Amino acid sequence: MDQVDTIIAVQSGQGIFGLLLALFLLIFLLEFRQRFLRYWALSCLALATHHFASAALLYLPETGGLALLDVGAWSSVIVASAALHALWLILGAWVASREQPIRAWLHWSLVAVVLIIGSASPLVLEPALVVATPLAWPPALSMVNVLVALGFTLSGIMLWRSLRKFPMLSSRLVPIAFGLYAIFLFAVASMDPSPPPHGLFLSPTSNLGMMALLLQVLIGFTIIIWLLEIERRRTSRAKSKAHSAEQRLSHMRMHDPATGLPNRRQLQNQLAMEVRSASSKRNRVAILAIGIDRFRVISQALGWQKSDQLIDKLTRKIIAASPQDATLGRIGEHEFLMILPNAGNRERAAAKAAETLSQVSGPVDQDGQQIYLKLTGGLCFAPDDHIDAVELTRMALQAQARACASGQVVEACAHGHDDGESHNLLQLEHELRAGVDQSQFRLHFQPLVSIRERRIIGFEGLLRWQHPKRGLLTPGSFLHEAIRLDVLDRLEDDILRQALQQLSNWQNDLSLPPVSISINLSAQRFQQHELVSKLAQFCNSTGVNPSDLHLEITESTAMQDFEAGLNTIARLRELGCKVCLDDFGTGYSSLSHLRRLHVDYVKLDRSFIKNLERDQHERDMIRAIVDLIHSLGMTVLAEGVENKQQLGYLIHCRVDVVQGFLFGRPQPAEEYRGVLDRPELVLG
Repeated sequence: MDQVDTIIAVQSGQGIFGLLLALFLLIFLLEFRQRFLRYWALSCLALATHHFASAALLYLPETGGLALLDVGAWSSVIVASAALHALWLILGAWVASREQPIRAWLHWSLVAVVLIIGSASPLVLEPALVVATPLAWPPALSMVNVLVALGFTLSGIMLWRSLRKFPMLSSRLVPIAFGLYAIFLFAVASMDPSPPPHGLFLSPTSNLGMMALLLQVLIGFTIIIWLLEIERRRTSRAKSKAHSAEQRLSHMRMHDPATGLPNRRQLQNQLAMEVRSASSKRNRVAILAIGIDRFRVISQALGWQKSDQLIDKLTRKIIAASPQDATLGRIGEHEFLMILPNAGNRERAAAKAAETLSQVSGPVDQDGQQIYLKLTGGLCFAPDDHIDAVELTRMALQAQARACASGQVVEACAHGHDDGESHNLLQLEHELRAGVDQSQFRLHFQPLVSIRERRIIGFEGLLRWQHPKRGLLTPGSFLHEAIRLDVLDRLEDDILRQALQQLSNWQNDLSLPPVSISINLSAQRFQQHELVSKLAQFCNSTGVNPSDLHLEITESTAMQDFEAGLNTIARLRELGCKVCLDDFGTGYSSLSHLRRLHVDYVKLDRSFIKNLERDQHERDMIRAIVDLIHSLGMTVLAEGVENKQQLGYLIHCRVDVVQGFLFGRPQPAEEYRGVLDRPELVLG
């Protein structure tokens, strides 16, 4: 093989390597989404074009098939592709160092300028010299070598300045590899052209071609190492954010966001421990519910931000006036709960509570304005009145409401006040059973909207009781009693049949788009062994595919017996049903538990959504949680969306499905007939 054949072979090899490197960079671009990879992939394609054109310009004259005009065209391709190689190399380094995109018009303007200058280079004016003496080294080649060397020099400097602050191996290797290749090109450009090397980057006589190829391979490997380290650093940051988000989530789950006080859940947990301790020591615990009179009027006048500031000032006043062993928490917008261990005598405890509230009541300064706040309280005792923390909280709140209505400062629960409860429960049981028999319980539906598909993809069925005397009732007013009175099983069977029958009606209407139905499962129903077989029976009788039935369970429901819950979820998914973890963020919220549960959907609680507009940290946390849930292969659903601003933030956080008053309130199925007739629901 003579020198020309060797040059052609090495040029072709460098062209093939350029294509392979461009392919790798494109693969990394699709995987890592780093903008600079796009420019470097284009740079490698330009490099491959340059080498293949150089090989062709040497090969074709030997076959006798290259005219002078064709030589000029090939020469233009050689120089223009080398210039584009340098340009895209510099642009990629600039984007990588600045982490900012380049405007499209500027990018293509630079490409056009480089193409014009490259096509008019001195090499194009000397095509005959290239063909007549293929081992000659026209001066234009030295100029292009210098141009490309400058490109690698500038890129290396930018990358060095950008990467030196990171303690990574690649932060040193990449700039060094770029610098070595620039030095090599400067050296080639300064060589004596006799004996002449040909091509931009090679000379078989001095093994420069192989050296150039090895340096290109070195650059390729250092770039790959850099990309892997970038991904490792990004993964580490994601884990750190997820850990921080879990800590914030755990804190939010147990604390009020405005005051930092314990919330209802934490207070009830602590109250349960205090009651157990008091029972063993034969002691008494007082539970004081505190309410602020006329707070809704004050809040509307001040706005939410100043209202939160006012509540924070009031909190500090209450803590300052409270006994040292008292625990204060916030359980509502204008409601506090105080736990007083070692309460002692009931009368003395009530007098002390009234003294504390009277001391705290009075004017509070808010931006130079005196705002008068009057506090009222309701007091109950454990174990005298009850031993259940939830029931004690309810009793204290009822006593506070009576105090507010009667104008007293504090009203204590009368000992033995539940004498009439049995009669009330018997009456309620009769009404509940009659309601099931007479089909008074109905489902209202709220749409679930896919952000990606921009349409309604399903409905959540929400239970309502059309009471003959009290009107339309929500589950909060009867569901707890239905569980206590053992009516829930019949009620849930009836509701499941209603939901599946309505879904069957929708699906049999061929003019409507496909939709699914979501139903909440109670903890009692979720723990039943025959749940899966009963659902299969209901689906068969209504002709509904189980894959269109979505079952929502709460975290506390799944955690009551974790291993049994895992088995139930697995059996439900084997049947074909989708399982949704409801109210995520209000229960255990453990990411390790979430990973093991293998649910299909995770529904973010509405408490996350209501603070989106006012709290940047809340938005960052939601974004981290959504990314984490997506990494587990689960779909994220956000409930409680009430305005377009919240929707915009959720789209930015990459939530998949949304639900809330913005898209429709819970209504009977017939109210959504007109909406479903439209093929798409356009999001604002």
